[in-house]
Amino acid sequence: MIIRSMTINDLDEIVNIEKDLYKVPWNEKQYRYELEENEFSYVFILEHDNVIVGYYGFWVMFEECDITKVSIRKEFQGMKLSNILMEDCFSRVKALGCNKINLEVRTTNERAINLYKKHGFEDVIIRKNYYGKNEDALILSKILEE
Repeated sequence: MIIRSMTINDLDEIVNIEKDLYKVPWNEKQYRYELEENEFSYVFILEHDNVIVGYYGFWVMFEECDITKVSIRKEFQGMKLSNILMEDCFSRVKALGCNKINLEVRTTNERAINLYKKHGFEDVIIRKNYYGKNEDALILSKILEE
């Protein structure tokens, strides 16, 4: 397994994985913005034998990081690969001078919430109807240790 920066050449495969994983997937235009225009954005790929098995992204603004994505391809879920992505993320954001990480997740996504809490994230607030009617978001935060 290797972790590398996402490139434009990955977008077809990433967009297909997104469609398979999410009710409201990011599209190619959104990823192009992250890769080409958003100066705060970092996006990484977890790859095994030239197959994208997962990916994650975050934004860095001053000393804080906002995680934008943590995704594992369906056929590789349940193998604890998201732990690899989380640890890599922590290492990278610390190196960039961040001391706090924030994220939001659907309150119904128990699997993701359990992952984040396992890695030390704590509840901050629930945003009602964040994803639409009756689709709340849980905001989580983690202070990074020195």
